[in-house]
Amino acid sequence: MRLLQRALVTVAGSAAIAAGALGCKPVATQYPQPRLVILYASCTVNRLYAAPYNTDVVYTPHLETFAKGATVFDKHHTESGQSGIAFASLFTGSQARIHGIFKHPRKLLPKLVVVPEVFAAAGYDTHSWLFHKMASSRLEYAQGVPVTQQYQDGPLEASSEPFVKILERLTNEPDYRAFVVTNFTVTHGPYQGELLDEFCNRYPGECTKRGNDEELEKFKQLNKDHLRLLSVDYDVAVEELELSATDERRLREINEMLYKADMYRLDKMFGAVVAAVEAAGLFEDSVIAFTSDHGEVLWRDNALLRWTHGYQLAPEVINVALMMSGPNVGIPAWRYTGVSRSIDVMPTLTSLAGIALPEDYEGRGANLAAPIRRHSKPPDLTAFSHSALLFAPMRGRRMEHLSALFPSPNPEYMWVSARRGDLYFKLRRRTDDSWYHSVYDLARDPEERNDLFDAKDPAQREILELLDQYKEEMTNAGYTAQARGVPRAKAIEMLRSMGYID
Repeated sequence: MRLLQRALVTVAGSAAIAAGALGCKPVATQYPQPRLVILYASCTVNRLYAAPYNTDVVYTPHLETFAKGATVFDKHHTESGQSGIAFASLFTGSQARIHGIFKHPRKLLPKLVVVPEVFAAAGYDTHSWLFHKMASSRLEYAQGVPVTQQYQDGPLEASSEPFVKILERLTNEPDYRAFVVTNFTVTHGPYQGELLDEFCNRYPGECTKRGNDEELEKFKQLNKDHLRLLSVDYDVAVEELELSATDERRLREINEMLYKADMYRLDKMFGAVVAAVEAAGLFEDSVIAFTSDHGEVLWRDNALLRWTHGYQLAPEVINVALMMSGPNVGIPAWRYTGVSRSIDVMPTLTSLAGIALPEDYEGRGANLAAPIRRHSKPPDLTAFSHSALLFAPMRGRRMEHLSALFPSPNPEYMWVSARRGDLYFKLRRRTDDSWYHSVYDLARDPEERNDLFDAKDPAQREILELLDQYKEEMTNAGYTAQARGVPRAKAIEMLRSMGYID
């Protein structure tokens, strides 16, 4: 236990001093408090389809521009590839053994301290646009936001009337401060490509394999009807749907193009929000964080599952984007090369705003404000992640491959991973119920093609022992978690609406 606790140790910083009723009052720092703080968290963002994480990407110009003045985190890991878990981690600064979400939909426990509560206690006017069904205000993810300011009619848009009014108040009232949090998805499968024509007109080089409209509609319908099967058991899907080699190739090409178009749409939405802040003259005095709950595997020939995210702990799912901007609070423009985690975002944002966390705060996230400001070196953190628990309704027909890997929703079947530096460690289950370790160098081998596992390597052995301990703790916590559920019929309805079950 002590070894694992050392690996999860929280970095001390200004937010470590508790004060006030909730311990969330402003604390003295050399930086002014930001007037506006925005936590902008989208869903299902493969960062390799966004600048600045891939220099070949031309269709996310707003993210690229934002990154030029921001701290860009290169090794940022989420807790899990499933939204309910990952957003809980992001909003509470804790992992599932504390926040209690091992699969979604589940409600956050009221006793948890959620990031809007900390800002509200420090005098910020809090607002939420939580438009992700699995991490919504109905599931208690908006604790600390007045009910009248929990907007549920769509994602945050620059033209959203409440957001326009927030900017007006900030402009007209010098003592007014606001905290805004949003989550939503425009990039979740089956990929929509709602702005495909606009995307292709602007970036024709990305649409050379579009084909004619009839073929495009054919594959969009294939996605709509069968993407779950294609995701969890590709070989069976190819046989059952009688897909030719040409069909397979076209499916890969069209899905990637649709995903790029959705990323273009996300970039456009984010860019408009930042532009509105800039137009109001508030950008310098704001802290804006862009991130995602998790990433996405698109096509990779050696992936166990394609076009999905929840179970295999693939690097493109777990290693997500995080960028933070805040000129007046000392956030410089640079690449943060240390390992960081979704649990670190809450304590870091509050510290950058000069706010103390409450004394009873249970999160284990690190306050990275000092290393972000380059007052200290990035700490040597280990990022632990785990797979989601299988949805019971997914164990039926056409799910044999996934069910073979995850035979039941029991926590003992969770896979786990850990990142230390560039090395990525996994503990996974084979279909014969045996478990095995693997190790990859993500700097040289981002697609996990060269397993470096060496049982005799003492450095590896140390991390693998931590990983085994993490697995045991997560299993025990999963069995004893008291997270409040959603009625089964409602849960199935929600899961079906998001494409998790047929």
